[in-house]
Amino acid sequence: MANTTLELARARTSGDLQIGGFKLTRRTRGIVIRQIFLQLFLLFMVVIVVFPVLWIISMATDPRGVTRPTDLVLIPANANLDAFTRLLTEPFTNVLPLYFGELMMNSLFIALGTSLFTVILGSSAAYAFSRFRFIGRQAGMLGFIILLLLPTTGVVIPLYVLFSSLSVSSTVAALPPAFFASGLIAIFVYLVFSLVKNFGKRNPDRSFNPSPQVVAAATALLALVAIFLAFFVMFQRSPLYRNLIDVPVSELRETYTVAQDDYNQRVGSVAQREQTAVRREDRAAAAEAAAAEMVTLNENGQAATDLAAFLTTEISARQTGTDEDEDNLVLQALIAAQTALNDSGVDAARAALAEGVTTVQAEAVDVRDGATSARANAEEAKANLATAEQTLIAARDAYLADAASIYALRDSALVAVLPYVLLAWGAALAAAAVLWGITRALRGRIEPRTAINILAWAVCLGILLGLGLDALQYRIAQSGTGMQTLRTTLLGLALAFASGGLPFAIWNLKGYFDTIPKELEEAALIDGAGLIGTFFRIMIPLALPAFAIVILFSFMNGWTEFILSWVFLTGATENYTLAMALATLANGANTAPPDMQKFAAMAILISIPILALFFGFQRWIVGGLAIGGVKG
Repeated sequence: MANTTLELARARTSGDLQIGGFKLTRRTRGIVIRQIFLQLFLLFMVVIVVFPVLWIISMATDPRGVTRPTDLVLIPANANLDAFTRLLTEPFTNVLPLYFGELMMNSLFIALGTSLFTVILGSSAAYAFSRFRFIGRQAGMLGFIILLLLPTTGVVIPLYVLFSSLSVSSTVAALPPAFFASGLIAIFVYLVFSLVKNFGKRNPDRSFNPSPQVVAAATALLALVAIFLAFFVMFQRSPLYRNLIDVPVSELRETYTVAQDDYNQRVGSVAQREQTAVRREDRAAAAEAAAAEMVTLNENGQAATDLAAFLTTEISARQTGTDEDEDNLVLQALIAAQTALNDSGVDAARAALAEGVTTVQAEAVDVRDGATSARANAEEAKANLATAEQTLIAARDAYLADAASIYALRDSALVAVLPYVLLAWGAALAAAAVLWGITRALRGRIEPRTAINILAWAVCLGILLGLGLDALQYRIAQSGTGMQTLRTTLLGLALAFASGGLPFAIWNLKGYFDTIPKELEEAALIDGAGLIGTFFRIMIPLALPAFAIVILFSFMNGWTEFILSWVFLTGATENYTLAMALATLANGANTAPPDMQKFAAMAILISIPILALFFGFQRWIVGGLAIGGVKG
């Protein structure tokens, strides 16, 4: 017993805590408490970050189409992906008749063009500031730092004025974005070719090594899908598709939208008029009760032996000391009678009471007439709402039925074109077989690998020229011929965004170039690499983290910016971007109410390229943010 008492005394002195068979020291308790608070903080941060994502996903999949979301429904009932389907297959007819693919190509041209211009100009200028000593070097870097402190509009507005005074041909303005789209497709085809070629070789270090037959079959199926998509895109962009599919569906949707807007407006009107009617009916009932009360008071006052005491008692019972006393007609009539009693005697006071009865009854009649009129308006609004609801149901049924028949016509047209797709696919397979036979026959004179690479480059060149010319004709048909200002072109907007991002690019790249030892360049120069070769072979590979940061920020600026895009591309609807289309869905240039389901779905689609670029560059981003700008 003495030993136990001694141990407890020592524990109290040292601050240790004994829980069962486990002993917690003061240091251990501190660590546990800090970990608890740390985990709670991390959980709180996870909720803050994840909750908005879950909420916007729930809005995108909510079939109710709530225009002004106020409730927090993270798992909506009957969730679907209709908003994504409509975004990807239907044109944005609220402001511009463009498809998602066309808007995406415009956005990619702006984002990738901004990144390309920023990297090329920024890296060359940063390398010059880092490695060469020339007059004005420090002043130039100081100017770039000052530009970093200015908002983007401070750099872009002078370019707006300059580009507004420069005119270019519509054909010249359409050339870069047209061949940019075909170039992306050609690059994708070449990447697929490289992937197929790599899988055609057996690699013992690779876990998946398909047989040549499997590779050939997968390539043939991929070619079939590509041919079908090409036919579909060409069919979708044809005037026939626009006249037979787009225009009729747009007209049906417009009728349905007008009926929906009218119904929504009448729902609000009915609620407002019902509230007004109820409020006026309550006032009418109160006025009628006051009239009855006034009749009783007049009778009691006429029979009262002490009228002064009667009036004083009744007035005191009704006075509350608030502003509502001014609206109390009974109280006002009693006060008027008391005033008449004090000024002119009992007969005048009784006459004032009788006059008060007439006044209160007349007010009750007027208020009741107003309540009757308000109730009639409310009933009329309800009848109009019922009519609007029937019109909406009819418009919806007509839209669903007629749109379904139109889309059935589209599907039948696609089915009718399937033989031509299969014919083109068979021709492609036959051409591939012939080319394979030619390469086999000429393998004694030219290496098959070289011949196949030449053919692949030829196919990519054919795709670039063929699809580029088709896209060029399509853009010229949209924008028309003649001259237009450089400001309203995608090229001008990409140059403006690149100019706004150059100060950050030069500052970041210059700081990273300063961390690269000059001895590496000197060794490369001694080996005969040359100045340009040294830059491409030594500097660029070593500065990939800084290039990743510049490319990511430039791409994000060109991909998400829409305010300056509105300013530059005013009137040039064929050059609108995804960010601008997203603004129209948020009621930026759309008719109310906004379609929040499509807005949320499009916000998710727009964020996907940014996430893909971030995860693709994440191995370099940390180094670029940590080391860039160390020296200045």
